[in-house]
Parts: sequence; structure tokens; C-alpha cells
Amino acid sequence: MRGPGYRESMSSDRDTGAAPDSTPGTDGPPPLDSGPTLLWPCIVAAAGLVLTILEVGRLVQLAPADGQARPLNGLILAAALACGGFSMTRLLQLMVFAGSRRTRHTAGVGAPRREVPWQLTDVHSLHAVWVIGVGASIALMGLLGLWSLLGGLPSGLEPGWPSLLIGALVALLARLAWQRTTARWTASGDGI
Repeated sequence: MRGPGYRESMSSDRDTGAAPDSTPGTDGPPPLDSGPTLLWPCIVAAAGLVLTILEVGRLVQLAPADGQARPLNGLILAAALACGGFSMTRLLQLMVFAGSRRTRHTAGVGAPRREVPWQLTDVHSLHAVWVIGVGASIALMGLLGLWSLLGGLPSGLEPGWPSLLIGALVALLARLAWQRTTARWTASGDGI
């Protein structure tokens, strides 16, 4: 018997309490499709963590000139990769996965398709919102860099405009990926 949250058909196996037979060649339901692997998102997040640690080490050893601040832009981007790299990679994976299911659905290719857990069709929204938040945070740091540049008090976020553009671009691309993934899940027949 499957746990709550999974789509399953009503059958006599459920009524009698027996476990459904899911072996190939039988009348039981096909196994659930677990989706893309979590390996790549974990690797990207780990790379961001390593880069963050290296950048902190570099900044600690750096001795800024009088009246200057340590440059923080590299640390901000590395930390953003550590915090948002998992969700960014997972969002891209789910967009490709939903597209391949949509292509197979519209072409009518293959044997009975394996169902996906409903959580897999919805989780891209969570990842997209997280990546949009990370992009907005980068943009905010860029805005603060512009403010300190205009005010004449160094904060380490100067010049600011590159971070502002990078953050806005990350947030925009995450929003577009969210919309495209939602459309692909809807067209795949798995629904949302």
C-alpha cells in the first residue's frame, strides 16, 4: 500500500488489504516514476558551498586600504550559488523532465506510462519561488552597492550595477522556467 499523497487507482486489492502486484506482465499498476536524480542539484549546491568557504578565506586574508571595504561581490555570488544552486538546478531538471513527458504524451509513445507522485508535479513552484528570492537578494545587494557608491561610503558592494543585473536576470529566468514547467506539466497529461 502506498503512502498518502500518491495517486492510485481504486482496486479490489485495496479493499482486501492485499498489496497491489506491480511486477511487469501483471495487471497491477506500474511503479511510480521518481523523476530526475538529486545528484546534480546536490553537486551544484556543494560547489557553491566550497566557493563560499574559499571566498571567506580570501576575504579574511585581504587587508583593505584605509577608507576602503573588502570587496563582497564574489562572496555574495558564491553564497547565492550555495543557497539557490540546488533549487535552480532542480527547477531546470524538472522543466526538462516535464517536457519529455509532454513529448511522449502527445506522440502516444510507449507502453503504459509510469505515474509521477503529485508532489513531483508541484515542487517546481517551490524551487522557482526560492530561486526568485535568491535573485531578488542579489539584486538588493547590487542596489545597496549603488547607494553606497553614490553616497561615497564604501561598503564592499560597489559598483553595484553588476549584482543588480545578475539578480534581476536570475529572478526573471526563474519566473520564465516556472511558467514553462507549469505549461509542460499541464500538457503532459499528468496535470497540476
